Amino acid sequence: MKTINVPSRLWYDNEEKELSFPDRWQVDNLTSPGLEKPGLTPQEIEGRIDNPIDGLPLLELARGKKQAVIVFDDMTRPTPVKLVAPYVLAALHHVGMKKEQIRFIWALGSHGTYDMIAARKKLGDEIVENYRVYNHDAFQNTVPAGKTPGGIELWFNREFMACDLKIGIGCITPHVHVGFGGGAKIILPGVAGIESINQFHEHFNRDPSRHGLGNFDNNIMRAECDAAGDIVELNFKVDCLINRRGEIASLYAGSFRATHAQGALEAKEAYGITSSGGYDIVVANTYAKANESAIALLLARMLLKPDATGTAVLISDAPEGQVPHYVFRSWGTGYGGRHFKPRLKWSLASSLKKAIVLNPQPTPTCLDWVGHAEDVTVVKTWQEVLDILEAEYPAKARVGVIQDGTMQYIKKPA
Repeated sequence: MKTINVPSRLWYDNEEKELSFPDRWQVDNLTSPGLEKPGLTPQEIEGRIDNPIDGLPLLELARGKKQAVIVFDDMTRPTPVKLVAPYVLAALHHVGMKKEQIRFIWALGSHGTYDMIAARKKLGDEIVENYRVYNHDAFQNTVPAGKTPGGIELWFNREFMACDLKIGIGCITPHVHVGFGGGAKIILPGVAGIESINQFHEHFNRDPSRHGLGNFDNNIMRAECDAAGDIVELNFKVDCLINRRGEIASLYAGSFRATHAQGALEAKEAYGITSSGGYDIVVANTYAKANESAIALLLARMLLKPDATGTAVLISDAPEGQVPHYVFRSWGTGYGGRHFKPRLKWSLASSLKKAIVLNPQPTPTCLDWVGHAEDVTVVKTWQEVLDILEAEYPAKARVGVIQDGTMQYIKKPA
């Protein structure tokens, strides 16, 4: 048997999962250079935060400020904020800010809220026990902030807007809307009101040529994030690139436009898959965003044979389940958020022979982003996956294994 290891369970035991395949199959390991980069040392992280690529150092920005807010990405993103935040706090305290003048806010957007178990994983015990940590509420306690050139009416978290020093900590990964996440996306939709978030997502339908995975330049939705960042004066941003072990492999600090642009430039090479596809089987592992695993199915379908004879395997190992999403997920039988679209029966048949979801702790509603329940085979173990695949492909087969379908994208030929 051939074997390939894939990363698994980032927020739990952070392990490697071994996948085995018959020797008669051709198996390609679809990794990317950024996934294999080593993690930065604490000294390197500190140095990059203290020496921004653009704009004033945080020490200078913080002088004379009365209230600081640190907005950080949630558990759908792999950023180890606890490795970054201490150096941000050190700068604030160096200029005389007290703990009582600083608060942390989850950039939830329209995601569900988190408890302190999650906060300790994300921020570390020291921060949770000494600083105020708030969930963002998109449905109330928001205040108006103006309108973007694209027409989005901006409402933002009241606590966020009350601070005169606004800092964001997040990561840069390929994103189906803004090309690459990062930059001012930490606030729009991160700490925006629900109506602003809905209007933001409506831009997805305006010009398909100006958004999509890895489509960063001239991106219509990124432009809206940037405009919002300017309007509310997002003062300082830390954007990280993450490797296959959940470590910070690269980091940019400074003005949000510069960190996003430079980080995305690196991410184009770091997370790109160079493959012409044409696989009989594509195994799309999810790691960084395992609780938003359906996005990896898009990548798998792009790499399969175009004649609907291929099989997609989605590894969706997130014990907490898929993130509650007030815009895109179901909130009842056949209905949900404003942009929820029920998955119709046979909708996968036009592009797939079979869809398999490997989920050791499945729930019926976890498929609402994947496909109709009758079109998807759900199993709990890799051996069950292998038994199905061997029955479907008793002879030769071309197999592609995507190391992390939530952090990779297919690069266009130069």
